[in-house]
Amino acid sequence: MPSSRPNTIPTVINLVRQLKPRSILDVGIGFGKWGHLFREYTDILESENVPSRYERSNWRVRIDGIEGYAGYVTDMHRFIYNEIHIGDTRELIRNLPRYDLIFAGDILEHFEKSAGRQFLREALQLANRAVIITTPKYDTGQEDLCGNELERHLSLWTSSDFRSFPNAHVKTVDRATLLAVLLKASMPNLVFGPPQRPSLAHLKRLSDTKAALQRLGRDWAPFILIDEEQFRWELPPGTAVPFLENKGEYWGLPPDDATAIRELERLRKAGARAVIFTWPAFWWLDFYAKFHAHLKRTYRVSVRSKNLLIFNLNHGLR
Repeated sequence: MPSSRPNTIPTVINLVRQLKPRSILDVGIGFGKWGHLFREYTDILESENVPSRYERSNWRVRIDGIEGYAGYVTDMHRFIYNEIHIGDTRELIRNLPRYDLIFAGDILEHFEKSAGRQFLREALQLANRAVIITTPKYDTGQEDLCGNELERHLSLWTSSDFRSFPNAHVKTVDRATLLAVLLKASMPNLVFGPPQRPSLAHLKRLSDTKAALQRLGRDWAPFILIDEEQFRWELPPGTAVPFLENKGEYWGLPPDDATAIRELERLRKAGARAVIFTWPAFWWLDFYAKFHAHLKRTYRVSVRSKNLLIFNLNHGLR
């Protein structure tokens, strides 16, 4: 059917929020539930800080879809998704651009095993950050539905089917659904499961980081802030420049090191005096290794603590 079990929603959305994708490919859009959720917890959620993000013309995350059965696609889908590709997933995916995240919700069971494995290999090659899969853990015996023969289940997947993929993480949700994440190398570890209330230690560290930014920010403003968008709104206007930045707004994660370096230098020439990493974004130092190397090679570290790392851009040139 053009729907899927709701029990995986909290975990999948928690994973998406950690991955912070700038582009998503939803394979097998069906009724469009996941497209709506991905849009809500990317662009629409950001409208809390930037109200204009609620308007479709200001959406920043590209969300495309693949659907094998054209009869499912409505104007509702066309509003939520940037582009919808109709046809055989196995053929279409070979000619699509790269995406930060590829999501296949209750899709894998519609492939024969060999075709499913090939799809996973091609999806992983196409993804910048991760491929997320959900699939029933037990045989449902599903046949044709809604006049669509593609609804037929052709295979049953187990945890062992994902072992050949590097950085594969497989969990069982509510004893009925497998959730697999094929994570690209160098991505930070993800927290599986629904969002949890932060611990007192976590909240204290956030508070300490905010206080340090407010104290040091006066001396470094304007500075580039790499903070997973957790602290910028707590600082005086004009103090911190988001990264990536476009017309003063946060533009998501850099697609690659070259973009990060180019944008850093653009902002430095525009007047940024420092780049400040907060600890939630320390994973950048490994993931964007060439960007980190450029900073170390070109500029001096002025502050290094468990919560902040500050590179002096104007007076730290070697």
